[in-house]
Amino acid sequence: MSYKCSAILPIFFIILVYSSTSKGIELDLKSVRTTLSIPKTSHSLIFDDLLTNEQKTLFTLSPLHNERIGIYFDINGIEIGYAVDAFDQSTETKTQDLLFSYRKFKHSKITLNYQTLEGLQKTANELNGNHTDKLFSSLTKSTKIELFGQHNLYTFENKTSLFQHFFLNKPQLSNQFDWSLSLVGGWSLKHLTLENEESIVFQAEFLRSPAPKVTKLTSNSIGVNIGSFVSFHLPYNIHSFVEYKIGKGHIRNEDPRLGLKDSGGEKTEALGAGISWTSDDKKLLLVLRAWQQKGRHIDTFFGDLSLIKFF
Repeated sequence: MSYKCSAILPIFFIILVYSSTSKGIELDLKSVRTTLSIPKTSHSLIFDDLLTNEQKTLFTLSPLHNERIGIYFDINGIEIGYAVDAFDQSTETKTQDLLFSYRKFKHSKITLNYQTLEGLQKTANELNGNHTDKLFSSLTKSTKIELFGQHNLYTFENKTSLFQHFFLNKPQLSNQFDWSLSLVGGWSLKHLTLENEESIVFQAEFLRSPAPKVTKLTSNSIGVNIGSFVSFHLPYNIHSFVEYKIGKGHIRNEDPRLGLKDSGGEKTEALGAGISWTSDDKKLLLVLRAWQQKGRHIDTFFGDLSLIKFF
């Protein structure tokens, strides 16, 4: 990462402190979170060969060795964070991730996320055959801007949900077993750009016709989801959760003439789980979480290990 890119968060933090101090606004640093994460989002693009009218190819673009480390500050109920590559490898996806999360609502979190990925693994699969080809391109870039919300809608039998504990950085203690069931939901607005100076797809060996030369593909999407969130309170201040959601959405390709990413309905199914430990004084929280979501155009896996220090 260049110095200019890596310095975005510290510079913003200094500006925020100076601006707030000059206006007499009191800054309350509630927590600092350090996170090691392994995100993997695969974008599916279908090439329908109209010349032969026989061959249909699925191109999948995915990050490679995309481990990243980030630091996040919760100031006045707003979490600001920045993440970059955790390890330096010869062949990898270069990552930058900037996050703003509003956490002042009691049962909701609203997040704005800006992410760039440079260098993607391209995989071509013949849908009506058994041919596969792969190519890693350091010139292929993905840029995402996403605004999304997570909401604990209702907890049955007036029990305590761990939604705040796991997603709003509000630690809880536990010394005996208990559980609760909650109804949760979410929404997302996303703008995504895939680009490469040559083409975001490649000429796989099994293709009978030239692959399309598409240097840039932009799409916008909207989605909503709903599901169940099961909380488990365990002895020794250990907590865990299991979450299952289903969702629907719509993806619109800004240039449908390219024919690589179909516009239309998107159905998703997601499964998540997590476990945590809280210190007796509620000053430390250790959290391990993982999710997997499958959809028509996008598949996502995400895992993170976080250590949160509270003040």
